[in-house]
Amino acid sequence: MFSRDSSPSDPPEMPMIRIKGTRVHLRPPQLADWHAWAMLRSRNRAFLQPWEPTWEQDCLSEDYFQDRIRRQTREWHGDRAYAFLIMHNEPETIMGGFNLNYVCRGAAQFAALGYWLDEAEQGHGYMTEAGRLILAHAFWSLKLHRLNAACLPENVRSRALLTRLGFKEEGFAARYIEIDGLWRDHVLYGLPYEEWEKRDVMA
Repeated sequence: MFSRDSSPSDPPEMPMIRIKGTRVHLRPPQLADWHAWAMLRSRNRAFLQPWEPTWEQDCLSEDYFQDRIRRQTREWHGDRAYAFLIMHNEPETIMGGFNLNYVCRGAAQFAALGYWLDEAEQGHGYMTEAGRLILAHAFWSLKLHRLNAACLPENVRSRALLTRLGFKEEGFAARYIEIDGLWRDHVLYGLPYEEWEKRDVMA
């Protein structure tokens, strides 16, 4: 059954789930988030661009966001990637995002962790709380066995976050990802389920 505004080629909608923490929660993005998301990203452009792949010219437009949601929805339902917004609990406003990218099943059972946070929200522990929520979802709900992450060597905040979440530095990759128009070296981090479970039980 399709609505008059949909077609058989449209992906199903994002699931309406909430992963709730003490001060923040995670939920999939929705089409109605465009304006708030675009305003937040625009305000943080100078802060985020040095750490992210090159922003496309129309990357904050409503059409771009709609295409982004459609792609993320297909990836979600295809078990290829899982996109979440980080939200304040009260009032419910967007402060950043967490993604589980490049989900690999079979004998591997891993994904790559990506994330960003509003510059104004830095230093309050929100990212650590949200990170613990996404790890629990990845290991318990999605049954992944390992998470990988990579960051620029000079990204001190990102490296400190990964360490707080239990990731261990595992290597170095030269010219690993194109960041802000340049192929940049990255430090590689990993977290197997067994290490996370041990930390979680002790917490």
